[in-house]
Amino acid sequence: MAAMTTYKKQPRPISLLLKKNHYQQSTSLITKLDMVLQSYLKQHNINDCRIGNIENGSLIIESPTSIWLQRLQFIRSEILTELRQHHPSLTKIKIKVNPDLAKVSPLQLKKNTLVKKRAQKMSKDVADSFLVLAEDADPKLKKALQSLAKFSTDKN
Repeated sequence: MAAMTTYKKQPRPISLLLKKNHYQQSTSLITKLDMVLQSYLKQHNINDCRIGNIENGSLIIESPTSIWLQRLQFIRSEILTELRQHHPSLTKIKIKVNPDLAKVSPLQLKKNTLVKKRAQKMSKDVADSFLVLAEDADPKLKKALQSLAKFSTDKN
């Protein structure tokens, strides 16, 4: 028979482990700096970027597209100056593209979807105008104008 082993150590609370590894401090710092960054980027009409991480005094900013990356490159030193006011030990900024940031949520997709309207009926006068224009038009345009005029008379 196998002997039952007993453990003398008790499980440690997760908060103690987070403090030990400085994760708690790091996440609160990233959150604070991200709020400052969002405020600054809003002034420059730059959207959907965020702070990815801080490594050895180097801040990583994630951008959804290379277009935003280029815009961030132009104002990199200004961003660094702004963020240093809140965290003086920052030495540089790295900017990387993260395509996952560009994915559209279903809610945003619903907002951006255009409402399609059915074509309204064309008046008889407009249809007649198309037919008059078609008389002197080249063959392809003549056919298209006649088709439009026929469409309007079919619907009326």
